[in-house]
Amino acid sequence: MAPSLIIEIIIGILIAIVVYELIHRSIVQRATRMVRRSAQDDTDVAVKAAIRRLVNDDVLTEAESQISSIATVADVWGRGVMAFEYTLPVGMDAKHRLRALELAFNDALASFGTDHDLKGINDGPAFVVSDIWVYEGRLHVDVAYLTNESTVEYLKDLKKLNDPAVR
Repeated sequence: MAPSLIIEIIIGILIAIVVYELIHRSIVQRATRMVRRSAQDDTDVAVKAAIRRLVNDDVLTEAESQISSIATVADVWGRGVMAFEYTLPVGMDAKHRLRALELAFNDALASFGTDHDLKGINDGPAFVVSDIWVYEGRLHVDVAYLTNESTVEYLKDLKKLNDPAVR
């Protein structure tokens, strides 16, 4: 076989591998986006219902119940993590009642899950507040939708980060 033919075959195989990888990556990314979009839609409905309940229970005011932004945290933590950050305006005392707000949000999310027969992985709650904080006068609430092992691992990693014994 001529050396030029061998080089052409090698180049052809390399091009085929590159094309395959690009197509495969595109398909996987599209599927991931579709699953994440569906999970975010479900989580958005749950969070809005939880906020409505917190307003009805006088935990939040009507002004504090307006979601100003929604973002995914999956881009930071990796593919498959179904966690989303919701930002709300809050009053001056929000920093002092973060723990109470977290508990109230978790209760409202658990009620929503029960009412709609939604269960997370291992029959646990479908939605859980994974983080909550106040920054620049806004309440940031991260809510995880526990539909897969990646999200459960994400929560375990967060617990490790927040555990003072690990530091």
